[in-house]
Amino acid sequence: MKVISILISINLFFSLFYTFFSKFELFSFINCSFVIGMFYLMFGVLCFVWEKGFFNLTIFSFNRISQNIRKKRGLLIDEADITIEDYISRENHFSHTTSLLTSGILISSITTFLSFSIYF
Repeated sequence: MKVISILISINLFFSLFYTFFSKFELFSFINCSFVIGMFYLMFGVLCFVWEKGFFNLTIFSFNRISQNIRKKRGLLIDEADITIEDYISRENHFSHTTSLLTSGILISSITTFLSFSIYF
C-alpha cells in the first residue's frame, strides 16, 4: 500500500507540474494523469507477463538455435544439451508488479471516469 501511495503521489506531482505549464486547464491534468497511469499499467503488465514465464520458451528456442549453429560451425565441442525443463522451471519475481498494476488501473479508471463525467 505504501508503494501504491508513492506512485499515485508521483503521478499527482508530475500532473500538477505539467498543468502549471499548460495554463491550468483541467483536461491537461486529466490527460497527463492518464498517460502516467498507462505507463504504470504497461510496466506492471510487462512485469507480470515476465514473471509468469511467457518469454521462457522464446529464450529456450533462441538458445537452442544458437547451440545448433555453434555445433555446425564446430565451435561447440561440449555435448551439454539445453533442456526445456531448465527454462520452464525458471521463475522471476519483481517486487513492485502488483503495486504498478494496481496504481495504473486505479489512476486510469479514475481519469477516464472524470473525463467522461466532465464532458457529459
